[in-house]
Amino acid sequence: MAAADFLLQLGQLTTTSVASLTTSFTNLPKSNYLDGAFRLRRYSHFTYAAESLQELPIKAFSQNQDINGFQGDVAREYQPIESTVVSSSAFSEMFKKFKQMADITDETPIEVHQMRILGKTGASTEAAPEGIHQDGFDYLAVFVIERKNIQGGEICVHPGKEQAPIMKHAFDKGEFVVLNDRRFWHSAAALQAANDDLAYMDVFVLTA
Repeated sequence: MAAADFLLQLGQLTTTSVASLTTSFTNLPKSNYLDGAFRLRRYSHFTYAAESLQELPIKAFSQNQDINGFQGDVAREYQPIESTVVSSSAFSEMFKKFKQMADITDETPIEVHQMRILGKTGASTEAAPEGIHQDGFDYLAVFVIERKNIQGGEICVHPGKEQAPIMKHAFDKGEFVVLNDRRFWHSAAALQAANDDLAYMDVFVLTA
């Protein structure tokens, strides 16, 4: 399937997978980049073939300034996703669904960002500080593992950069969207804590 043929699909991880992945977000480290004040993150990349993951060598993550006006043209180095997560069946389930839905070939590298977006009391956090954007890939998947004590943070899909979203949803508990990153644009609404307790949204973003 060519990238132009695939548009958008929604899905749901199993309850078991969600429970397995939830605890791993407590170990996400801080970073020294612009989003480090409100996003904890790990980053790795893999190939997925015959229902088996092959981890690729660690590399820096970078986007062009014209794609990411917030922190483009910066080689960002993050700690890799923990081996206990990578070896889990729950982690593989995300790759399996992403690959099947977008018909991704075996040799295609799939990059994975594991992020916790922190909410604040009385102030908004930009869940997607890039605004309405594309990531510069063919395919994109956003898996929301957990929303805790937050308002806002809905994932939005737009037909164009200056157009209103055709989909806006507060994904939670393993709900996800897979989309054509060359056909659609995406964003996320700002979020804030509902009260003084710990507030966050835990997300895996896969790109290919």
